[in-house]
Amino acid sequence: MQIIDLCTHCHHWTITVIEHDSKEATFTCSHCQNTFKMPWDTDTRFLIRSIRHSLKKRTKQYPELKTLKAPGDHILLEERAAPEPSLFKGKY
Repeated sequence: MQIIDLCTHCHHWTITVIEHDSKEATFTCSHCQNTFKMPWDTDTRFLIRSIRHSLKKRTKQYPELKTLKAPGDHILLEERAAPEPSLFKGKY
């Protein structure tokens, strides 16, 4: 399984590869090859769903995240302010 995630080791947004058996999940950054392991349980599966859900919100602020398609793709993003919400919605 693959997800787009921020690597805490190299600080790049990249494709994280997740391999698991019935007991343990190994997360590997496809850019720097840093790995870490977690137990494969309900909490880990919830974490993965949460990362995917938050990514939808982040792509509004950082549309360049959509360019990450294949393992090894990576980008270093500089933090920027969230866009101001529009005061006027719809037509006048």
